Amino acid sequence: MSYSFVKSGNSSILTAEFNPPIYLEDVPYVISLVNFETFNAIPNMDDRNNLMIHDDAYITVIPPGSYELEDINQYLKKHYEKDHITFDLFANNNTLRTHLKSSTQITFRDDPIGKLLGFKNKDLEPNVEHISDFPAEIINVNSLNIDCSIAEGSFLNGVPVHIIHQFFPSVSPGFKIIESPQNVIYFPVTAKVIDKITIKILDQGGDLVNFREETITLRLHLKKLD
Repeated sequence: MSYSFVKSGNSSILTAEFNPPIYLEDVPYVISLVNFETFNAIPNMDDRNNLMIHDDAYITVIPPGSYELEDINQYLKKHYEKDHITFDLFANNNTLRTHLKSSTQITFRDDPIGKLLGFKNKDLEPNVEHISDFPAEIINVNSLNIDCSIAEGSFLNGVPVHIIHQFFPSVSPGFKIIESPQNVIYFPVTAKVIDKITIKILDQGGDLVNFREETITLRLHLKKLD
């Protein structure tokens, strides 16, 4: 016998409870991801890295969202107009470095926006074009990992985890993600009685991915080992 589980929700943690529980036969079972759908609303700027500090006091809050460098540049340019601050930010596609020039001093300390733009912790003098110390980290999610609580046999950074599928969105922010693996990989199931399955969508570091409450729908397939 095999089972198909479909679950939807607005969180990166999806839990399905079964009453009565599912009792598996005393033979090996395996599970896989068959389909995953949501919208690419993953932000690269949120309340952890959206503060730009000028002159050690003037703080600009960039609204959470999915930004390219040019989007950040245009938002800050418009925001600073009322204060007569000039600002320019762009990427050199050959060196992958960020160029930044502002009429006020910009301070990068332990605020992650500096790392996102490619700068070390330091002050950037006004009216000077500064080149970032390393490439901008404008994309902070390098992979999506589907973690299933009843699966085993996978590792993340050398640590045993429950990941049954890994991929990277092939669409731009705002577009529909439809992931249907062509070569489905099945993983051993640890439970003999299933009363709950918890699915987590994690990034490459094992942290939950923020989809900004977009609906996530996925389907799992549980079957006897062939």
